[in-house]
Amino acid sequence: MNSRRTFLYQSAAAAALVSAPWVARAQGAKPVKVGILHPVTGALAYSGQQCRLGALLAIEDINKAGGIKSLGGAPLQAVLGDAQSRPEAGSAEVEKMNEAGVSAIVGAYASAICLATTQTAAKYNLPHVVDVGVADQIVERGLKNTFRFGPGYRACSERAILDLAALNDAAGKPAKTVAMVYENTDWGQDMANTLRAKFKAAGIDLVLDEGYPPNSPDLRPLVLKIKGKKPDVVTVTSYGADAVQLHKLLAQLRVGATLIGSAAGQIDSTFIPLVGKDIASQVYTTNGWAGYESSITTPFAKKFWDDFVAAYKVDPNELSVSAYAAVWVIKDALERAGRADPEAIRDALAQTRLQGTDLNKLVGYDIVIDAKGQNPEKRYVMQQITADGQYRTVWPENLASKSYKMTWPAAPAKP
Repeated sequence: MNSRRTFLYQSAAAAALVSAPWVARAQGAKPVKVGILHPVTGALAYSGQQCRLGALLAIEDINKAGGIKSLGGAPLQAVLGDAQSRPEAGSAEVEKMNEAGVSAIVGAYASAICLATTQTAAKYNLPHVVDVGVADQIVERGLKNTFRFGPGYRACSERAILDLAALNDAAGKPAKTVAMVYENTDWGQDMANTLRAKFKAAGIDLVLDEGYPPNSPDLRPLVLKIKGKKPDVVTVTSYGADAVQLHKLLAQLRVGATLIGSAAGQIDSTFIPLVGKDIASQVYTTNGWAGYESSITTPFAKKFWDDFVAAYKVDPNELSVSAYAAVWVIKDALERAGRADPEAIRDALAQTRLQGTDLNKLVGYDIVIDAKGQNPEKRYVMQQITADGQYRTVWPENLASKSYKMTWPAAPAKP
């Protein structure tokens, strides 16, 4: 099934979930409207769609399990929004959701969009649970309505460097030089700033430090610069289309380096199908979710995986898992608040402490919201893409695959 047909299939499945009988059935209680806001058209459409599908599956599972028990079994009702891959469109959708009477919002994947949507939601005191966006500013503006599962990209970058250094040390430090390329956005530049500061401490020389405009039509000149520097490692901080183009060019131009992604384009469900297994093979990437082997260890997690694959004909990834969990976090807040009032939900979200639950085992970390509205318990993992197109966690050791032996440095990608 090609990506276009898959996207259309998933869109139809998502629409079916929204209109399913258990969503509409009030069970004697008024449904609680939840805004599900992601970019499902435009450059970020596929990733946004993965988030939406995860959120809608959570609503289905919660409603099938009896809804919000403290509200007499009230079901959750999705109010869908499309950010169109643009911050201003995301803000406009928040305005519509507020008019529609949502009690909370989940979304909105990309950092730039989340910065806009959380700010607009703050005008109406609407609680906004950020599922993926990692810009530090999202939770550093003092917005009391904004909550996020994990640390910002400074912490993510630092963790990635520590993992890279650990892998390099374990292999006898074969990598000595790195070329760093990144999209010129807030996310890309902040990631680069942190990586830049940490490479020296890790004993790796930075031989190329280059940003590029996102959605560039031709990145060949940039890849030729990389090749000229002959780095041992190339770090690629890019969303889907740019990541695909860069990795194809790195293989075609035979840049013989270990390739490391920054938990964005390289973990998108379209990455391996679009670049091919030969090119994806041996690519490393950070990831916010440890994957099937490390995470699907309970009946709750197994049901999530099986239901997602059955409904959408694609494996879930970090994006779909994060959005799925975000809805469950709102469910937990509603149970404790005992009201669908946004202010009550916001106060309950600020006191969230989910530890050792089935949800925690699925995502791989506890969810404890701090004073900034952020969860400091999350950590990223390092994964390697195998020759058969699988993501296998190789670091940290406690989450590493038991059935896969890491290779470091990675073999050059085949064109």
